[in-house]
Amino acid sequence: MNELRGGLIVSCQAPAGHPLRDSEVIARLAESAVLGGAAGLRVNSAEDVIAVRRRTSVPVIGLHKVRHGHRDVITPTLDLAAGLAEAGANMIAVDLTPETPGPGLKLIEQIHTLGLPVMGDVSSLDEGLDAWEAGADVVGTTLSGYTARQLPTPHDPDLHLVGALASRGVRVIAEGRYRTEHQVRQAFAAGAWAVVVGGAITDPIAITRRLAAATPASPR
Repeated sequence: MNELRGGLIVSCQAPAGHPLRDSEVIARLAESAVLGGAAGLRVNSAEDVIAVRRRTSVPVIGLHKVRHGHRDVITPTLDLAAGLAEAGANMIAVDLTPETPGPGLKLIEQIHTLGLPVMGDVSSLDEGLDAWEAGADVVGTTLSGYTARQLPTPHDPDLHLVGALASRGVRVIAEGRYRTEHQVRQAFAAGAWAVVVGGAITDPIAITRRLAAATPASPR
């Protein structure tokens, strides 16, 4: 885990229907991110973890998204976590909000029996503190702004949550809507242990849409 401390973790994912939705393409994105300086990777599904492992050697945070309610929840069961572990993930990310259909905090101890650390993805300070007390090795602000009670999702990252968790001694990974170097610096200044950036690096549709919005031809 120390390899991730103070570093950039790049989330390499593409949903069904996306032009990049191919495990080999994801692996090439991951390899490119590592060449650019990524200290670690965040990867969805055992299949993608296997492909990424063939091309990279940095730590991989594995997860498995499952549709539930209005959004995807993250690795809700031990079976999914075990599949990620077998695929070569070095850490397992799990959804620790009340919206997960899984066992919640109990899943932390269950995954520890696999010999892997756990990243607890949360949406609030109380959830983060509960995850830390229950044994999560790191707590991610990943789901802030995405639970039903927090919609619509804000545009900017939740730096306040990063600072609130860090000030209470929680090892926190800042994740969610980080798009610029300035925001990454702000997260570390707030006490982040590491920072995850996803679509701003690995989703050309999102990147193009953001830049196209600045052109005179944009419908805005």
